[in-house]
Amino acid sequence: MPLDFEIMPERGITNDSMEFTLGMPFQFAVTSLRKQHTVVKSVHVIFNELDPLANDLVVALPGDGLRLYFDPHSQTLKVIEIADLSLINLKYCGSVISLNGDVPSLDKIDHCFGATHPGVYDSVNQVFELKFRGLQFQFPADPGLVAAQMSGLGAVQFEELPLVSKMQIYSGNNLLESAAPSVPPQYFYGNIFAEKVEGTLGENNKLTELKFTFIREDVFSSNTASRSSEKKKRVERFMKLGDSCDRILSDFGAPNKLFYKPDDKMRIHTPSGSRLNDDKVSHYFLNYFTLGVDVLMDGEKHTVKKIILHTNFPCHYHFNIYHRCQFNVSLPYIEDGKHEITPFTKWDSILDICSHDKPVVLTRASCDNNTNPFGPTFCYNIANIIIEVMQNSYIASLTIFDTD
Repeated sequence: MPLDFEIMPERGITNDSMEFTLGMPFQFAVTSLRKQHTVVKSVHVIFNELDPLANDLVVALPGDGLRLYFDPHSQTLKVIEIADLSLINLKYCGSVISLNGDVPSLDKIDHCFGATHPGVYDSVNQVFELKFRGLQFQFPADPGLVAAQMSGLGAVQFEELPLVSKMQIYSGNNLLESAAPSVPPQYFYGNIFAEKVEGTLGENNKLTELKFTFIREDVFSSNTASRSSEKKKRVERFMKLGDSCDRILSDFGAPNKLFYKPDDKMRIHTPSGSRLNDDKVSHYFLNYFTLGVDVLMDGEKHTVKKIILHTNFPCHYHFNIYHRCQFNVSLPYIEDGKHEITPFTKWDSILDICSHDKPVVLTRASCDNNTNPFGPTFCYNIANIIIEVMQNSYIASLTIFDTD
């Protein structure tokens, strides 16, 4: 059975079971598809493994004619494309656009969506484009016929009305200039997102504190005009090594998950005395998946031992567990100057200013199938920071730890 969706121009598509909205985070889209695994025929995730920031992150449903394009930096939904209208049922304001393999023609699109600007011919892709705000339809067009009529005409006249080959939903007036909008309000319910995370060096040239900037909506403002222009306000919260568990829970709320460490594979590198002490307690993680942050708490003192920031690249073993943490962290420097690292920094660009010690090779394997298609990662130590680097030179995670 084909999937049924209602078209919402410049917003998305929806039905009774799932909704894909422009600006929605990648993880929420995947969660929706997992819940509908009995009706969705197949799902493919397409990305550039060598340079994941060079191309959009794409979720393709080839059996249902649907493709979702996510911005590679924000990992939020930018474009919804119906690649094959014969595989999906679509409606708009009660009017049937496509049903059970019946692909709409140019005349039907004009009837359902009304008048718009004259269509444009794309000579590169050899398609005729009919555009509305936040919505575009593409039709196959004969280059010879179009060339003969383009001179002095605002629209192409077809001998036989073509059928829609593709449809795109996006934000704005131009598909090529469209960008992913901010995350819609409905995804904030029960979740917390950080606009940015900043870290600066403190005493002894070490990073011990992070500043999180959140966005909230001022729903208590009585002035309507004021609410429309200044309804979004920023709130800052701080997290530092040594903070108590109560302090973290008070400032950041309950974590998405609490995970107790069964063992520590890095314990072999610590002095034997510390290993004996660690055996007496069980340290635990506060997992804030939507922040892209893990906080390791000391099982005895209940204070912060480590803070892990995740970049959530698609070529990493932990992809799709965390949202991307948009951090900007100052690194310890050797010479005068300031060096910062973000989720988009490549290790090659900071290699010269960092330690030249050999990295620790980190090999992850699933307990279920003992496979990791992306291979090992490499961990470099700079003062009290561990940088995990993938084989394509992008950073997988940043760990800040207490050296005391």
